[in-house]
Amino acid sequence: MLTKSVAKLVQNLEKKKFREEFNLFKIEGGKLVKELLTSDIKIRNLYGYAEWQEKNIELSGTHDFTVVTGQEMKGISNFNSLPEVIALAEIPSYEVDREEVANSLSLILNGIQDPGNFGTIVRLADWFGVRNIFCDTDCASFHNPKCVQASMGAIFRVKIFYTDLPELLSTTATDFHCYGTFLHGDNIYETTLASKGFIIMGNEGKGISPEIEKFVDKKLTIPSFAHDRGAINRPPTTMESLNVGVATGIVLSEFRRATSVYP
Repeated sequence: MLTKSVAKLVQNLEKKKFREEFNLFKIEGGKLVKELLTSDIKIRNLYGYAEWQEKNIELSGTHDFTVVTGQEMKGISNFNSLPEVIALAEIPSYEVDREEVANSLSLILNGIQDPGNFGTIVRLADWFGVRNIFCDTDCASFHNPKCVQASMGAIFRVKIFYTDLPELLSTTATDFHCYGTFLHGDNIYETTLASKGFIIMGNEGKGISPEIEKFVDKKLTIPSFAHDRGAINRPPTTMESLNVGVATGIVLSEFRRATSVYP
């Protein structure tokens, strides 16, 4: 049975201050919860329908499971279409593996405020094998429900750190490139890219802040083909830049294309 106090706790986890107070975040939906159950994230409780528990007893059997009714689920879910199961998990804390960072690509997020964009970037990082993301405190919370949903489970595999970015960047080795994405920079398709380094993605509206820009030694841009003179009857565009999630996908794809070796 779902008590009123527990239901209130689950509801309150929609808000950042309660997530931080209890060190818990909420995961909704069977697919995401299944991914959570196979991860190293510590699970506190599961709340769901008896039918879901029976179908997934091999995964969920070792965790506290509270069977809820449809009405109870409606009271704790943030979905319009009710999920079969909700999990509460502890917010993970990671140690930086400096050797791993020194020998791989890592993302730096400078003021990414939309949790949907944040979650999309985490999903892209997972797809392209980026294991570490470093964020400043102006970024959205990675355990925001919208971020969790947009990540599609990648949030359980990619390590996310909130840190002092200028301090991090100032202690980077001199042979370690720091790439930044700008409206004006070197064409990414014509630039020699390294297999290790930092890739900085800036705020949705303001881009990379001046404080962080001074650490960038390789400015990159994704050129627009909207004014391709070879196009026939192409209407003019007023678009000035790409969504940061879309831009991250293009940038990571180009880095992997340029630096990876395939059989």
